Amino acid sequence: MDIIKGSSADNRLFLQNCWYVAAWSHEIDVHQMHAITIINKPVLIYRKANGELTAMANQCCHRHAPLSLGRLEGDDIRCMYHGLKFNAEGKCIEVPGSQGEVPAHFFINPYPVVEKDSWVWIWMGDPDKVDEGLIPNAVGPEDPHWTMNSGHIDYDAGYLLVTDNLTDFSHIAWVHENSFAAGSSGAFVQQPRVQLIDRGIKVTRWNTNVPPRGYMEQDKTYDQYLTYDFIVPGVLTMFSAMYPSGTAEACDRGHPADDIEPITANFTSQTVTPMTDGTTRYYFCWGPRTEEHEKDPKLLEGMWALANMAFAEDKKMIEAQQKNIKLQTGAPMVSITDDRGPTMFRKVVDKLIKEEA
Repeated sequence: MDIIKGSSADNRLFLQNCWYVAAWSHEIDVHQMHAITIINKPVLIYRKANGELTAMANQCCHRHAPLSLGRLEGDDIRCMYHGLKFNAEGKCIEVPGSQGEVPAHFFINPYPVVEKDSWVWIWMGDPDKVDEGLIPNAVGPEDPHWTMNSGHIDYDAGYLLVTDNLTDFSHIAWVHENSFAAGSSGAFVQQPRVQLIDRGIKVTRWNTNVPPRGYMEQDKTYDQYLTYDFIVPGVLTMFSAMYPSGTAEACDRGHPADDIEPITANFTSQTVTPMTDGTTRYYFCWGPRTEEHEKDPKLLEGMWALANMAFAEDKKMIEAQQKNIKLQTGAPMVSITDDRGPTMFRKVVDKLIKEEA
């Protein structure tokens, strides 16, 4: 598996014609600017007076100063380097000291932007190929069936290393021995089922005789079922549940029957947004069923503490991995069976990039 990618024009790193998450919806209030770099392009997003979002390049057409260092004047934005003013569509409407009309080529590239499932999605590619049908379905904190917390983490690592991590949960047994694996190196060692789906992969697995997590009854072991889709550019939507031991065998390691009630169930939506070649923003939300949270209001708190411990463990390992890769030692790299998920997903990304090019 080639994990060192994107070093030349013939080895492109990013898919252009797709939707990237740029923020949680709640992070952007009316007339509040939100700046982020996505696939090496500076982006500015803000919410107009009517609540609608607008997005454009965070780069004045005059001297490329960041517009996020400017100020909003109503729904218009003024660059505070030399005072050029732009409307919400990116058209320059005023040049201080200028006489006559503003030239038509004085404009900022706008980006299509959509709110869906509590996320702000932005289209970074060809504006003539915008397709809202390509926005993956997710479950956000506003869904009444789940009670979730949300957040994000920035990595000093390329996005494909983060997607590798999310498409190979075998690492949980080792990286997360003190969190998600609950001290058991035998967790997450059974092979999952990995299938190709449209623009991504589906991963389904059972883990049997799993120790309880910190927020569960401690004197039992469980069978854990999880299934998730992982869609380009790196959107994970996963249902996970704990069942009594023996459930996996009873359902022949397939989907548990609807009449088998899980002891506890949760849902997480996560997405990977490449900022630059070597930096990534990772958005996530996670939580239990609302009915479980209502019975135990401390449940989400315990789950969230566990998640933040695990995410810190991922960050430490992936950033250290990235540092080694940057050294370009030339040492050989081998593959193992657990690489199936990352390899299949990278092939999906490579195929779409090739078709796009």
